[in-house]
Amino acid sequence: MFQCLTDEELMADVAKANVQSFNVIFNRYYKQIFNFVKKNVYDHKAAEDITQEVFLRIFKSAARFDPERKFSSWIYKIAFNEVKRYYSKAAARRTSSINEPLDSVWGGAERSEILEYKGLGPELSTESESRMQQIKELIGTLPEKQKTVVILKVYQELTFEEIAQVLDCPLSTVLSRMRYAVRRMQRALEGEIDE
Repeated sequence: MFQCLTDEELMADVAKANVQSFNVIFNRYYKQIFNFVKKNVYDHKAAEDITQEVFLRIFKSAARFDPERKFSSWIYKIAFNEVKRYYSKAAARRTSSINEPLDSVWGGAERSEILEYKGLGPELSTESESRMQQIKELIGTLPEKQKTVVILKVYQELTFEEIAQVLDCPLSTVLSRMRYAVRRMQRALEGEIDE
């Protein structure tokens, strides 16, 4: 019965503390939100913790959800804010040197984990393995605001309008960030800039 309901209908039930409806929402979105968080945080354990926090916030804030809005945009906005909160806390705690080895800065994560990105769009599926690796690395080197737009568009397959809602910025800003990211990556792939 609950499986047939829309996200917005389920959230109306969650607002009444209906745990079954919350479980459906959780099952529908957990993997997507975890993948989004992991692509921004790089640390598996931290990504799990942040994702749990996202769903906790959804449960606690269900009564404030506006059913006129699209739920998927709302949940990504919460996830985006949790990622920002994670980096704010990390920055406040971090006393590490700028010259510290990469593995100590990223909590022991291997470089391959840090650069792990999966599921690039179909237009890239014919690229060679080395080209794909270059693209994965380039996404990781984009400025934070551009990288977030690319991840939300390519990996989470949100529309530009949804991304604008998630990031709480004008559509023109989102389009501009995407354009700059694509241009930067194209130049890097053509060898015009060193990454």
